[in-house]
Amino acid sequence: MQNRKGNYEKTILIISSIIAIGVAVFLILESQSFEEGLVLAQATSRNELNAPDQTKVADAIATIQKKYQWIAPVRVGKPVPLNKSVLIVMKDNTLFDLMLPEPMLRPPMTNIFLTGDKTKVPPEAQLKGIYSPNVGDLDEDDDGFFNLEEFTGKTDPRDPESHPAYTNKLFLTKRISHDYIVLLKNGSEGSFQIQRTVPGKPVNVFPKVNEEFGFDKGTNRFKILTSREDTIQHPTLGPQKGFILKVLDLSTNKEFDMIQGTPVNLADYEAEFEFRWKKRKIISGIKEGGTFVLPGLAKTYYIRTLEENKATISPLGADGKPAAEIIEIKQG
Repeated sequence: MQNRKGNYEKTILIISSIIAIGVAVFLILESQSFEEGLVLAQATSRNELNAPDQTKVADAIATIQKKYQWIAPVRVGKPVPLNKSVLIVMKDNTLFDLMLPEPMLRPPMTNIFLTGDKTKVPPEAQLKGIYSPNVGDLDEDDDGFFNLEEFTGKTDPRDPESHPAYTNKLFLTKRISHDYIVLLKNGSEGSFQIQRTVPGKPVNVFPKVNEEFGFDKGTNRFKILTSREDTIQHPTLGPQKGFILKVLDLSTNKEFDMIQGTPVNLADYEAEFEFRWKKRKIISGIKEGGTFVLPGLAKTYYIRTLEENKATISPLGADGKPAAEIIEIKQG
């Protein structure tokens, strides 16, 4: 039994040795092939290189040796330092140098208005919307006035305290007429027949010179100052003898003439304004001789006259009376 066991172990050892030797031989062969793979390629001989392009070499050397004459561009009669940029804008395939007054990029606004006056202390900043075609319709400082309005008004679009007059935003949208028509029909023995035809039904009165009168009970609105008889042009009968009265309207303290047969309209006018500052606001029911306040602003104005397509107003002074300044408000 023991001999058999010893033979078995010897056999195992012999087989293991053979396997180990085989593995060792395989590794040696593999290592030799790896070294062969690491052999570097042989460099090309210098004599086999192509000759350099002598023309390109000469051009490169000339470029390096060349001396450049840098000339500062002149703008508005002054050279621009070489470390400063010049603002150039392309518009419709045309270059605009905004440091020059002409050509203007956004007429009628000048280039210096858009870019800011750098000679001021501190220098003005460039408008934010300078590259927008509707830069004139923008409000740089949010004061309720567009850039173009500030340019026209010669105010600073970068300063909310500098802006055109608020009345530039006020427009007459409608004039409402409340007709009041009177007619001198005839006269005799120092008294005159005067008729109010509008409003309401016709009403007749018979006042004399220096006498106050009216057409509503308990109200005397008029006074006859003088009378004279003359040749007049009657609307339907032509030239004829008739009376001409000088009458005082006590409600307005204004005088007017009444010619026999010719109606006189003493209309009472009412204005409707629109204030277009930031938001559109309607101001209505203001009569000639009345006052109104601009919405959102503590500014009161007196209406001097109301015509069909314009009005004239004046600011109220500290004493509550209209100032001498007269502002024309156009229809729009």
